[in-house]
Amino acid sequence: MRKKLLAMAVGVSLSMPLLAGVAQASVLDNPQDKAYVERSVLPDNAKAQKEALTTAEVENLTPLTNKVVDKQLTPEAARLYRYLLAVPKAGKVIYGHQNDTHHKMFRVDSGSESDCKDVTGSIAGVVGLDSLSLTGDELELTAAEQAAGITLTSRLVEIAEQADKQGAILTLSMHIPNFDLVAKKPKINGMYDFKGYSPNVLTGKVGKRILPDGDLNEVYRAYLDMVADFALRLQDKHIPVIFRPFHEQNGFWFWWGGRNISSKDFQSLWQYTTTYLRDVKGVHNFLYAYSPNGPFDNEAGYLDRYPGDDYADIFGVDTYDDDQSGIWYQNLDKTLAVMEKLGRERHKVIAVTELGVRKDGSLSVAGNVDKQWFSKAAAICRAHKASYFMSWANFDKQEHNFFMPYMVSDKRGHEMINEFVDFYNEPSSIFADGNTDYKKLKAGSVE
Repeated sequence: MRKKLLAMAVGVSLSMPLLAGVAQASVLDNPQDKAYVERSVLPDNAKAQKEALTTAEVENLTPLTNKVVDKQLTPEAARLYRYLLAVPKAGKVIYGHQNDTHHKMFRVDSGSESDCKDVTGSIAGVVGLDSLSLTGDELELTAAEQAAGITLTSRLVEIAEQADKQGAILTLSMHIPNFDLVAKKPKINGMYDFKGYSPNVLTGKVGKRILPDGDLNEVYRAYLDMVADFALRLQDKHIPVIFRPFHEQNGFWFWWGGRNISSKDFQSLWQYTTTYLRDVKGVHNFLYAYSPNGPFDNEAGYLDRYPGDDYADIFGVDTYDDDQSGIWYQNLDKTLAVMEKLGRERHKVIAVTELGVRKDGSLSVAGNVDKQWFSKAAAICRAHKASYFMSWANFDKQEHNFFMPYMVSDKRGHEMINEFVDFYNEPSSIFADGNTDYKKLKAGSVE
């Protein structure tokens, strides 16, 4: 996503005007505010679990041999790939949410660990993480955690492991810093300091300089070593990850996108990153997702800068509804039609790797145009055989930086909570509690 820079994003205050010199409570702090509604639809968790695909059903829907980037793919990752192929064939789609289990919009200190779980009783079926958490930009350690020797990496591993235990599939994106800036910063205990959101700093010709013959390659390798450390810890725990580097590369807003890097250098960078992680670092639990920014109406546009079939397992797309006029649904339909054909021809999983309402920045606290938005998006995904779609994150009481409904108390929540629970209750929707235990599938073989 074109970030609002996370912690740097400043939400516009919704505070009510002063009355007789006394400040009124903000809607972001007041669960009784009229913007919120009573829960009237309850999630049927038992039904969701009963409707989960059985391992036998998945086995019957997918081949035992699959073409993947990594010929040494771990058995768990191979099983996950088979599951992702089976889901759309069964007429279902998995719902995902970025940072689902370590960022919340309202009940930051109450409820469950997840806005999705507060609303539905289950965390999202796909839980998105970002390497920003490994640098301290999307994850902070308490004083007690630091005193106990817990690191950002070990904490994120714990978050990932807990999500995996609840049935979620994990995906990791990378909002990579500008390495020209990193190289100029003092090292900390001999280590590069990657903290600070700067992928939108477009200067320095970074994309070319971090390639193997560039002067910034050492800095980039150090960053990949950090990512590999995280991946290998999960690999040891038999947890696979959908890895999504260099997303939205056709846009202008990241240093790896648009005119900020040549097509040749982008493809070289993707290929180098894949081979370094796989062949040098021994990361074999990654499935690689390619995710340009949509919409698209032809294959040539979608495949622009594509690194090749030997470097991508998943065809993804990032697409946001910026005006709520209805045209976004049509564009999503056209885009997924292109991707469905490509996925069928090239034997790739397809997915909507990021999406959300972004009118004025995100969903609105009140006055959203289409409260059935999630159900309608899901229907288009199902129609074109997308395995999952993932909405962006809910970021800690920032008015214009949340992308799924949330609860404000046990019985009240965002104006779309009841429609979202309706979506959860649909037989075709899969959340973590309805994911098949794909680790029980046959791994099959890869080629």
